[in-house]
Amino acid sequence: MKDFQVNSSKENDLKILEQALSLEIEAIKRYHEQHDIVKDPEIHTLLEGLHRNEVDHEKIIREHILRLIGSGSDKIGDK
Repeated sequence: MKDFQVNSSKENDLKILEQALSLEIEAIKRYHEQHDIVKDPEIHTLLEGLHRNEVDHEKIIREHILRLIGSGSDKIGDK
């Protein structure tokens, strides 16, 4: 029974991480698009910083996904 609970918890955690990863990827795309449009240098700089943060978040989420799934990690792709 405990193994089932651990697996179920792991699956739930992976689902949450996959959702978070999708959100981060969309945010990165959105900030990149906005960055290319904005003319104001201060807003341009702000968007660059936000973009970097999202890239860092994506990396951290991917690391946690890899940690949870172990081998077979090469199957994780952009959603």
